[in-house]
This record gives sequence, structure tokens and C-alpha cells, in this order.
Amino acid sequence: MDPTRSTRKPQARTEATKAKILDAAHSLFTELGFENTQLEEVAIRAGCSRGGIYAHYSNKEDLFLALMEHRASAAFRELCKKLEEEPDLTKRLKLFKGWFVQQVCAPGAGTLTLEFKLYAVRRPKMRNDLLSLYNALFTRTDKDFRDVLFGEKLTKAQRIAIEQRVAVLGGALSALILERHFRPALLSPSDLRPLTEEIFDALMHT
Repeated sequence: MDPTRSTRKPQARTEATKAKILDAAHSLFTELGFENTQLEEVAIRAGCSRGGIYAHYSNKEDLFLALMEHRASAAFRELCKKLEEEPDLTKRLKLFKGWFVQQVCAPGAGTLTLEFKLYAVRRPKMRNDLLSLYNALFTRTDKDFRDVLFGEKLTKAQRIAIEQRVAVLGGALSALILERHFRPALLSPSDLRPLTEEIFDALMHT
């Protein structure tokens, strides 16, 4: 008998349980918002006990960060794969621009992340954990995201400048999402796309 088979099954069950918890959490966070979602509701929807959630996540904040990390990592891996398949650096930037505009203009995009950002601002540990997650995205794949986007001959100053601009892009994304909810008549989907493209071009020029 293969001794590794006895360990594979529990590991597979654990991963399956975590996947169900993350799926349930994403659905409920999206429907109810972060603060209104209760772990008991997540457990019910995931088909497990509350203790089953605590076996993997210490609290609701930890679960939300794990969900963000899972989804953000997958999204960035997919984006970086597409960028690396394009040999022309100018076209890579256009691909990134298209991806960014899509994030802003998609219905419901980013609202939950914005809510958690505001929640974390006054909670130092949560803020630091969220910031660490964002910072890790730059090196989430085999190559630094800045190298993927602009090539590998970047100076230290250029790397810092790119990181600053991407951070401001994230802030612009949050602002656009917030104002879209407050002023839907002023910022309709047809208005939002050219505004987003204009902000991107102003910040991410080569």
C-alpha cells in the first residue's frame, strides 16, 4: 500500500472544505457586505460547522483576507500569463490598460474591496495585513510584475515610480467605484470607460 495515499485523502478533503468556505464567503460578502456577513451564515452555506471555519481561519477578517488573496492571486497570474505571451512591451501596457478598465467598469466590481479598505483604515493590524497582500502581488508570479510590464532593465527609481503609479491607480479605482454608486447619473457606464482610460494614460505613460 502506498503510504502517501492515506495522507492525500485528508488533504484533499481539507482543500475541498476550504474551497467551499471561500465560495460561500464570496457569495455572502457580495450579497450582504463585509460587516453584515456572519460566520454562522458562511458555515451554513458552505455545509460545515462554525468550528470547521475556525479550523482554517481565525476570524471573519482572516477569512476575507484569504478570499482576497485567493482571488487576487488567480487574477494576477492570469493577467501576467497574457502579458508574458506578448513580446511587444507597448502592447503589454495596452493589455494591462484593458484589464484595468474592465475592473472599473464591471458591475459591482471592487465595491467589496473598497468596503474592507475603509474598515481596515482604522484597524492597524488589518491595514498592515491588507497592505502586505497588495505588496505581495508585485512578486506573486515567477517574475516581478514591473518586469513583466516594462521589461527587466528597470532602475530602482523606476521600480519605485511604477509601484507608486500602480498604487495611485488602485486609489483611482476605489474613487471611481465609490462615486459611481453616489452619482450613477453623472458616472454612467458609457462615461466611466473614457474617464478610466484617461486616468490610466496620465499615470502609466512610458
